[in-house]
Amino acid sequence: MTMQDMMKDPLANIVLMHADDKLMLGHMQSDWTGLAPILEEDIAASSMSQDDLSHALVLYDHLAARFDLTADAIAFERDAADYRCCDLITIPDEFDWAIALTKRWFVATLTALGVDRLATIDDEDLSTRCKRLIPEQAIHVRHLSEWMIRLGSGTEESRSRMQAAINTLESDAGMMFEPPDHSIDPVDSFCCGREGIFQEWKTSCEDTLQRAGLSANLALPPESMIGGRRGTHATHFTDQLAELTEVRRAEPAPAW
Repeated sequence: MTMQDMMKDPLANIVLMHADDKLMLGHMQSDWTGLAPILEEDIAASSMSQDDLSHALVLYDHLAARFDLTADAIAFERDAADYRCCDLITIPDEFDWAIALTKRWFVATLTALGVDRLATIDDEDLSTRCKRLIPEQAIHVRHLSEWMIRLGSGTEESRSRMQAAINTLESDAGMMFEPPDHSIDPVDSFCCGREGIFQEWKTSCEDTLQRAGLSANLALPPESMIGGRRGTHATHFTDQLAELTEVRRAEPAPAW
């Protein structure tokens, strides 16, 4: 099989959606190592970035075995248009901690729902792998939610900065629910339906935001909107991908 065989497979695109989110999130948020506001979060941010990269590898390994590829080839050798990460992840945070935290929280909350559903797929290897990810993803969501509440209900400055971050990201957050391929039926594309998983995600987010004294206008974009999930990435993604794949392009032999 070839890389393009994988890209034409509906379930593979759903797996890639979560794996690519994890790969790019881990890559971008690792920039905070040594720079987070307090030592606790410096350690936590680095740990979560390592988890994200590890989780991406777990999912790429599944696809590699299924399509007779390698995890490294899937992670680093696709064309930019074949990456299924969402637009939200690739937005530069400009080292604004409120933006970085809110972005990670939005994505982690969806990923937790996504791996829960992939764990129910009638594919023993995929199901087993996702069941391994569920507990660690739950830890991410709990940790991030606690910080959303702590900062939202903290000082006037912390609340205003968190609300500003939410206002900046909320429209792009909806694009996480873009079906990752034109051929995928949106009713089935997330294992329970696009609208169903969006409503679950929205309810979970709004519960945390209410406890934090924050608010968000979270809406599901029309299916006609095309973005990163279907390969139409923002310009900055090209630069991010070039940085991510620089070593692989310079020295193809080393393994992950």
